[in-house]
Amino acid sequence: MHQSELKTDPFTPLKLFSHMETMYGWWKGENIYPITMELGPSTLCNHFCTWCMHGGYFGTHKGDKKSLKMYPDNSIMGFDFYRNLCDELATLGTKSMIFSGSGEPFVNPNLMDFIEYTKKKGIDVATITHGGLLTRERAKIVAANLSWIRISLNSGTAKTREEIHKVDDFEKVLGHLAGLAEEKKIQNSKIHIGAGIAVCPENWEEVYEGAKRVRETGVDYFQIKPVIWHPMSKDKQYEEEFFRNALPLIRQAKELETDTFKVFVKEDQFAGVLSPDYERSTYKKCYSTFFPVIEANKKVYYCSQTRGLPEFCLGDLGVNTFKEIWESEQRQKVIESIDISKCQPICRCHQLNKTLWAIKHPQNSPNFV
Repeated sequence: MHQSELKTDPFTPLKLFSHMETMYGWWKGENIYPITMELGPSTLCNHFCTWCMHGGYFGTHKGDKKSLKMYPDNSIMGFDFYRNLCDELATLGTKSMIFSGSGEPFVNPNLMDFIEYTKKKGIDVATITHGGLLTRERAKIVAANLSWIRISLNSGTAKTREEIHKVDDFEKVLGHLAGLAEEKKIQNSKIHIGAGIAVCPENWEEVYEGAKRVRETGVDYFQIKPVIWHPMSKDKQYEEEFFRNALPLIRQAKELETDTFKVFVKEDQFAGVLSPDYERSTYKKCYSTFFPVIEANKKVYYCSQTRGLPEFCLGDLGVNTFKEIWESEQRQKVIESIDISKCQPICRCHQLNKTLWAIKHPQNSPNFV
């Protein structure tokens, strides 16, 4: 990767080393606090994606339009609770907040208040959403306060969007993207706006068309990554042959790039799913112990791939402060219990773990730099 690419790639794990003092503390074995926090404002979603990690993987609402339940303790986080939590996280040194979730963030009617308050506290804000609820009024607040937003489009046509999301809103979401792009220009905002597609047998032939339609909205980028099933899922991982056949067509979307529009093919993730062991052998332990997730039900989980699973719950913010949970024996117990062979392959922290493992276990003549 060229130096210019390192500067422009928003997904590079090397961003971690912009926080050298914190990483030095990690290297010395200190209990460092999260740089980036992820929080689910809602455990409810009005979409029913066929491979949704938090619905489909654990069998809680796969395609079930009769119920919005993701977990037995469905909830919407209240603003008063979030405000106090945000105050504490700011004092602990949190630098950024991603609103995502087991549910759809915009289902929470308080989300705009969350966003504005977080920004006022000096914490950078971002969100991941299906885009169906991003009205123009909300787009004004989003453009004014967020560092980035990514919309899970997952198709190049309305038919496939409905097949995967179980909701017919493809054109509406493209309109929301266009509205946000226009709002960005009006405000001269620095927000980085993107849409993405998770490649599966239903949509792989539409990647180019999806990128083309997204480019027409005036946003900044299109992200392409593979669907990767959790080991707990009843569904089997897609065959290596599927991705090998799909990649040449997927990479054609790069032809749509311009000076103002980028197409990011997550080559690292595709390389991972094409590896016989999903690159498990590149590290033996999860060192990314400082990327927790807080759910709307006030529970704190080890990471985004373990949210909602009781055995990975670090604590309950309805009972303890975040600081108390972070320094608790329960958190250490969960950390020690992690078996990466049973974890989500190619997870959000996969590349970080590869880097951190190499630092802890140098085997490449480290004195030659």
